[in-house]
Amino acid sequence: MSDSERATGEVVKEIIERDGSIKTGLARGLINARALARYIQVATREQHSLEAIVSAIRRYPLKESFDRYQAVGKFIQKITLKNKMVHVLVQNNPGIPLILAGFSEKVNYGGGETFHSVTGIETMSVVIDSKNLSKLLAVIPKSSNLKVEDGLAQIVVTLSDQADRWVGVNAVLTAQLAMNDIDIRLYFDSPHTHGAGQSTLLGSVLINILVMQRDAMKAYQALEDLSSQR
Repeated sequence: MSDSERATGEVVKEIIERDGSIKTGLARGLINARALARYIQVATREQHSLEAIVSAIRRYPLKESFDRYQAVGKFIQKITLKNKMVHVLVQNNPGIPLILAGFSEKVNYGGGETFHSVTGIETMSVVIDSKNLSKLLAVIPKSSNLKVEDGLAQIVVTLSDQADRWVGVNAVLTAQLAMNDIDIRLYFDSPHTHGAGQSTLLGSVLINILVMQRDAMKAYQALEDLSSQR
């Protein structure tokens, strides 16, 4: 193999492996090698012939990627969808965790209401039902309320405990949504969750995905399609 051929292979590998949607699209046969080669020519602006790029794409180990993609589908035990959700971003100061703890005690989990809090270094994300938004804003100081995003839907993907030991699960889930043009607004996992249809299976891993409500059914179907790969 010549130096130019090795260089072409390195370029192709870099493009494929840094974009999960391209990698999984190739693995599932959804992306044409020649069309991808033309994209690589334009995107990199490097001097590689179309045929050399196509050849490098066809040498890429797709079977390994496809096997990994199918394995993630096998881990999916259940997918649930809930509309009318809100994401509130608040400043993480010393008083906020105590305020949220008090608020969570008033959430009617038995009635199907939802409450999640995801803590960052400087901010906290709170996910609740839209009907409880005014109640939350009433207890959070206005100076700590950074952003409110409504019109969201929450998808909870319940995975078997094996998924917790498998590298690339999150990459496959997000790539599956990206390939279907779904904008992910928030993505986090949780050992336990509350709300209608979201009971925790023993040893399972729960992935919570917030998307725009208008994309909810398309996102749900995309994940169902992944589950059908099992």
